[in-house]
Amino acid sequence: MTERLSLAAYQTRAVDALSGVIRKVAELHDRDPAHRQAIALKSGVTLLQSPTGSGKTLVLGRVLEGLRGALSRPVVWLWFAPYSGLVTQTRDALVAQCGGLRVRDVAKDREPNGTRDGDVFIQTWATVAASNKDARKVRRTSEAALSFDDLIASWRDAGFFVGVVIDEAHLNFGASAKVAAGFYLDHIQPDFTILATATPSDEKLDAFEQKAGIEVASRVVVPRSEVVEAGLNKVGLKLGVIRFREGDRDLIDHEQATLQAGWTQHCRVRERLKEHGLAVSPLMLVQVEDQAKGAEDPVKRVRDKLVEIGVDDAAIATHTSGQPDPDFHSLAYDPDTHVLIFKVAVATGFDAPRAWTLVSVRPNRGRDFGMQIVGRIMRVHPSVRPIHGQDDLLDSGYVLLTDPDMQAGLQAAVDELKAVRESIELITDNLDVYEFGNAEKQAVASDVPKPPFTPKPPENETERQERLTNLIEQGVVRADVQNMPDTEKDRAIVTGETWQSVSDTPLFGDLPESKKPETDKGPSKPNFRPYPLRKDLDLPKALVRELPPDPMKLNDLVHDIAREFCRSADMPGLLQRKLTKAHLDLRDLFAAEFQETVDLRLRLSNARVAEKAQLAFNFNDAIDPRLLKRALVEELRGIVDDKGIEAEERDLRRAIDLAGMMEPEKLKEAIKTAQARNVRTDTSEPVPEKYFGPDGLNEAAKSAYGVFPHRLNKEEQDFAAFLDADRTGTVKWWMRNPENETWATRLILPSGHRFFPDFVVGVSGRTTPDAIALVEIKDDGETGRLQSDRNVEKIRVQHREYRNVFWTYRSDGTWIRARYAEGLHKIVPNDRFDVKELVYLG
Repeated sequence: MTERLSLAAYQTRAVDALSGVIRKVAELHDRDPAHRQAIALKSGVTLLQSPTGSGKTLVLGRVLEGLRGALSRPVVWLWFAPYSGLVTQTRDALVAQCGGLRVRDVAKDREPNGTRDGDVFIQTWATVAASNKDARKVRRTSEAALSFDDLIASWRDAGFFVGVVIDEAHLNFGASAKVAAGFYLDHIQPDFTILATATPSDEKLDAFEQKAGIEVASRVVVPRSEVVEAGLNKVGLKLGVIRFREGDRDLIDHEQATLQAGWTQHCRVRERLKEHGLAVSPLMLVQVEDQAKGAEDPVKRVRDKLVEIGVDDAAIATHTSGQPDPDFHSLAYDPDTHVLIFKVAVATGFDAPRAWTLVSVRPNRGRDFGMQIVGRIMRVHPSVRPIHGQDDLLDSGYVLLTDPDMQAGLQAAVDELKAVRESIELITDNLDVYEFGNAEKQAVASDVPKPPFTPKPPENETERQERLTNLIEQGVVRADVQNMPDTEKDRAIVTGETWQSVSDTPLFGDLPESKKPETDKGPSKPNFRPYPLRKDLDLPKALVRELPPDPMKLNDLVHDIAREFCRSADMPGLLQRKLTKAHLDLRDLFAAEFQETVDLRLRLSNARVAEKAQLAFNFNDAIDPRLLKRALVEELRGIVDDKGIEAEERDLRRAIDLAGMMEPEKLKEAIKTAQARNVRTDTSEPVPEKYFGPDGLNEAAKSAYGVFPHRLNKEEQDFAAFLDADRTGTVKWWMRNPENETWATRLILPSGHRFFPDFVVGVSGRTTPDAIALVEIKDDGETGRLQSDRNVEKIRVQHREYRNVFWTYRSDGTWIRARYAEGLHKIVPNDRFDVKELVYLG
């Protein structure tokens, strides 16, 4: 036989207060029977607001039990639960703890004879107020039993009061509020109504009150602090936030990481219970979203991820029905069940006293969602009550959310619980209405769909500054935007990045160059004239042009790249990297100053790694990433076989993806090295015999065509003059190297693009073909344009025949030579540019 529980102090006060209200309302009925319905609707409705897990069922049962024989007439109670599973749970609780009550079933027992004071019929609204078959049967009189309506009438004829208890009132109405309200008003017409809920401000409850025309005349509000003090609620509620290591965020499946963090915390609780010698098996709850049409089953998805992180499949239970049933609720008590995955809203009211941890992957449901989470994991298991308040780990519930926005609903619920004050003593003889303000719902901005290719605004100040600085350095956004309001900064960022995405995409792609027709004929413009190529400067007949590797030998190229990349990258080390370190920060929502950090070991997601690494292998249009990856897998397979390392195909691919993503510069260097060995050269296009330009160009002593070409920008014009003025004998001749001209020299970049240095210079003593040096001119080195990704790629390559390219820009009127700094991954000033250095190949 179950031991009868003693009431906590707050429960006793709640029982006394509720009983007192019913007695007073009964007296009003006795004094003014002609206005029974008005009294019932305006004065006879009482609300019990008490946190989930505080023993509302016990309090209500003891109220009903204590009223037996206490009123002028006997009472029959109709108790409504929101779900069939709670009907069973409530019936069991009343039978065990309220022996003075007789629990009956309206579906099977509708015999009026023998009805006695304190009889309780427990059912859902659907049992009597819906249009389904079972409800119609209950509402129909037969030879075996009266209809439910006739049963109520017989009670009234026999002089009974009729009372109604609506448990979990925030859930009982919903879409069926109109039907339930109609049945409540037209058929039951109760003399007393007790509403019980942890969330009294729910819109569904408000809707029912309006439709039924009732007023909550009295409120009995129990603060959570007293429930905690009595040992029925845990002391704290901690929200877990995962902090990833720099660069790891995109390599991890966040849902799986959250499940891993939840399981880690669950295991900590399990071990602590063992240390205390408590034979309690903790439970981790995992709430998933409803299955979308045509989408994968979220229950299976989450179950697979739990098994992957090491949870025994046999220890995982699931609930997939639309309505909870008794079997579902019994899972909460099965010690062999360590994880319970369910689709139904967490607010079903099921009792799970051994639950400490909840992971929710379901979208945000607002404050009520948060309130019910608090209830599901905040109960204190009876076996733990002797040490309640003595162990912080066991005294807290733990919530982990995959969607950070869901925190708003949770925090709002916590804020409301903090604000609740006990108001039992405020019930007066006049049954005045006392309503305490509720915490305002926190507004969470919804995700507004963005137009295609439009970047999203920054989410925080760090991101804003990083993106804005990048755009200013690249010359896309003006520097004075830094001093504007955040809204203007964000607008400039979105506009600038949108422009970048458009401008970086060529209209016709990277088309091969084509020979200009009729290059020996001058333009039709009358002010243009030919300037002949000078014969006195010992100019080359043709410039050496780099051409991409032979497409027919692409396999040789990719295998060459694979060898170089596997040689330079730490492939064996990356092969072993399956886990990464992270931290779980646990913040107590009831005591914001308290925070704990737990170390985590999270599994890298092969799918996320492959997705993130895709761009690393796609930057050269001439190289098929599939061919390259196959070559890399083949090369890495040879390495691990030589070293005696066991590795599956997926491990090899993950290591390659990690290397490509984490060491992109080594991949580019490997491509550059291999490409340099495979690049072709060509001298079939002669330097044009004539240069066509406007009449009257200024003469230049060392220019290949005797003049300074037109269409040079200011820096190029001044540098050409600087070369032409050389008196050291270093510069023999110079010529403009026009971009995209078929005869102009160019270098092939690792990305497959072509690089046309600005000037070709004949240098005395240089040991390259035709003693040629190449020079690239940039504008002011202070601007971000110098540091663009394309420039950083260009400065790191060498021409196969002409070797190094000299980079220079002007600072304070002085020409400065630039170089690439490996450690900084940027272009930096080297020293003053000296034409004599054009001799050197380094």
